[in-house]
Amino acid sequence: MSKDQAHDVWEGRPAPRGVNSPAPAMSPDGWKWLETGVVSGDLLVPGNHARSWIFNTVRADRDGPLTHRLLTLTTDGRASVRRTIFELLVELCVQQSDWPVVADAAESALSDVDLPVRCTAAVLLVHLVEPGRAVAVLNASTDPVVRIALMHAMLRRKVPEYQAVAEYQAILSRLRRDPVSAVRLLASIAVVSRDDPAAWPALDAAIRADLEASIGVLNTLGSHCAETAGELWARALTGLDRLRDCCAWAHRLADPAESPQVRLEGVRMAVAAMRTWRAAPGRVAPMLTGLIGEHPSEVRSAALRAVASSLTASRLAADDLAAIMDDPELGAVAATALGCVGDHRAVPHLVRLLLSEGTEPRLAAAFRAVAPAGADPQAPVAAARQILAALPDSCVPELPMRVLAAFGPAAAAAVPELIARLEGAENDTPDWAFYVLGQIGPAAAAAVPVLRDYPTQGARSALLKITSDRAVAERYLAGCPEEPRRGRFASELLTWLAEHGGLTTRQHKQLRSLFRHPGFEQVESAGALWLHEGPAVADELLAVLPKYLTDDQRGPGALRVITAMGSHARPILDRLDQFIASRRRAEFNIGDDDAEMRADEMLLAAMIAAREQIAG
Repeated sequence: MSKDQAHDVWEGRPAPRGVNSPAPAMSPDGWKWLETGVVSGDLLVPGNHARSWIFNTVRADRDGPLTHRLLTLTTDGRASVRRTIFELLVELCVQQSDWPVVADAAESALSDVDLPVRCTAAVLLVHLVEPGRAVAVLNASTDPVVRIALMHAMLRRKVPEYQAVAEYQAILSRLRRDPVSAVRLLASIAVVSRDDPAAWPALDAAIRADLEASIGVLNTLGSHCAETAGELWARALTGLDRLRDCCAWAHRLADPAESPQVRLEGVRMAVAAMRTWRAAPGRVAPMLTGLIGEHPSEVRSAALRAVASSLTASRLAADDLAAIMDDPELGAVAATALGCVGDHRAVPHLVRLLLSEGTEPRLAAAFRAVAPAGADPQAPVAAARQILAALPDSCVPELPMRVLAAFGPAAAAAVPELIARLEGAENDTPDWAFYVLGQIGPAAAAAVPVLRDYPTQGARSALLKITSDRAVAERYLAGCPEEPRRGRFASELLTWLAEHGGLTTRQHKQLRSLFRHPGFEQVESAGALWLHEGPAVADELLAVLPKYLTDDQRGPGALRVITAMGSHARPILDRLDQFIASRRRAEFNIGDDDAEMRADEMLLAAMIAAREQIAG
């Protein structure tokens, strides 16, 4: 957006349509569109047109008219407006730093009458200013809410940045004697984050002394601190790799002699430990299973969910989980956790959850785990068929489809319902039906005539797996250039052909072309290359595949190829050993801490199995 366009908006004229200015966000009524979005809160909703326009405009001219207009609303008489504007400014600052005009507004708002505004302004200020200025503001503040918010925001940033400020340590020393327990706790956590082992016992004791009084204060209304007091403490301990201490404090805090609030912090510290260290489930699972055996309470529920969050902990607590699958409150969580580790005892309960439209987010994963573990498919398949038969043809019921796909050939009884999906599809392509039929394979032969009516990749894939007719793949690949466009389907077809008779010279060239592209195509084509070229391509594969080993999505595929290479993969055993020997979990970017923990657990198990086969 040009400055002339920005000036038009400042003067109240609608911005022209364009890449950076979606017309729906603009209005001929001056700034009414902005006030409407602020009052409604729509500007905080990702995907909102006005919000997108604001982000693009500020990115183009961060001190321009729009920024100044936003800043006028930071002193609006309505607290709800000020809250929304400061929340928006925090989000805008993800792509901005050293923004003086906004930093000044944030510092002024530290004296706002509204508590949430003060908290958000403190977060904004710490993000935007140099540590020295933030420390000076902290030192001058007499408002406990602001001191807590500033301290927490500083902890969220890199502590060494603040340790370089000469006055910081002196201020922390003073704040450790602050009249507000939460301020004292945060100051002690900031100090314990330094690598000074001799001081740790005294600091831990100080944090423990202030813990109970700080519970519910740090993450109250208006606070940007989503972490509880125990979670903040655990983050300091995990940052210093203090596995033994973190698990020990989790045990102490969860003791029945403590208050329920403190015991919950113990459970949360146990979860933080499991998410960080591979050995932690073994250390805290016995304590957590002990809590599961108590009378119903919030602590018991939290302990069960903590156990369920980890595959390792769920295996260790399998009998305890099995014992409570009929519990009206916790049974669904217990059954799903048990199913996710492949325990057949969970199957009847999983089927009931499926039929009752259970909302457990890992229900599909549980079926995917019990199916290859040899669970009887009869009841799950019957339940999935019942759901399909009861729904209109236009619906796409993903969960029963996932269940059928998990059981593959054993789900052949559902072929009539799947054919009905194909014949009844109107506006939506029945991709799930294609996929399930492909997983069933030759037993889905009755669907072949209907599948031939669909010229889609999903239908071709299903036909290939059902008929084993090379012509299905060869016709498609013949229509592709020797350097196909990036995509996983061509790799899938070439891999199948390599497994079933081999590749032609042209198909080999297509495979080589796909292997040159980093990503899924490279990993998926690597297996076909090994099948086609054998040991001659070993060095080339070993130069590429190891970089995917710590990728939660591509890692399993890379491991399968490396395992298939057998002794030819021995040159990278040290890479496998390095991953296996790590105390801490691999870092992924899934966006869910528990999902990342489970991804590490699954990848570690696959890595160990691969190593055993390669080493012989």
